[in-house]
Amino acid sequence: MTRQVIAILSFALLVAFSSCTTNKQLTYLQNVDSLPSGTVYYKQPVEYRIQNEDILYIRVISLNDEINTMINTFSSQTNMNQFQNEISLYLYGYSVNDSGYVDVPYIGNVNVLGLTLEEAKQVIKDKVDKSVRNATVIVKLVSFKFSVLGEVQRPGVYKNYNNQLTILEALSMAGDITDYGNRFEVLVVRPTKDDTKTYRVDLTDKSLLSSEAFFLLPNDVVYIQPIKSKSFRINIPTMTLALTTISTLILVLSFIK
Repeated sequence: MTRQVIAILSFALLVAFSSCTTNKQLTYLQNVDSLPSGTVYYKQPVEYRIQNEDILYIRVISLNDEINTMINTFSSQTNMNQFQNEISLYLYGYSVNDSGYVDVPYIGNVNVLGLTLEEAKQVIKDKVDKSVRNATVIVKLVSFKFSVLGEVQRPGVYKNYNNQLTILEALSMAGDITDYGNRFEVLVVRPTKDDTKTYRVDLTDKSLLSSEAFFLLPNDVVYIQPIKSKSFRINIPTMTLALTTISTLILVLSFIK
């Protein structure tokens, strides 16, 4: 066996080993077991504050059937099918306009911009209480959407119908990260009323549990960047073909000599 062939085989083995994915690259929260038993180690979820273009579900329950009918036109049992898709939510939900107001029948415009859902509920209840006592007001955010992009099985825009959502739950909804995804440096982009914030989180470390980005907020974008060796792996077939051609050529030349 010539030195050229040995060199080519050695290079091929180097390529094979350098493209391998280790268990450390794939495992989440690797050092979480080092926490003492019973330790509470997580970040409290941040209360979301209503922004422009949000869509709210508002319902008033009172003894005044007239007010109930006007405000709850689109939340009655016969119209529940209107909330089954995004278009219906846009058409029949209460949308926050550019000025931060929602136009609620009977009680008029209500400024909810920058309020939490609980604060918005109280503001609406105060207005309803002027006409009806002991009314119950329900306010929910129905436009809790988030995006997961990059190296996941099913990238796209997703809806959450819960008040809380962790980044791990979001990734599970997107089918988890592929073997090519970088779990050490996940980017979370968070638009807010005043600016856009970015976070870098390490999914393999327990510090994830105390990160500001552990709990996602509406309109967050989670991006999983590829590992550095992905482009190398993509080109392996081409490199293998080139190596095979070169080694064949060397053998032929050796045979001729």
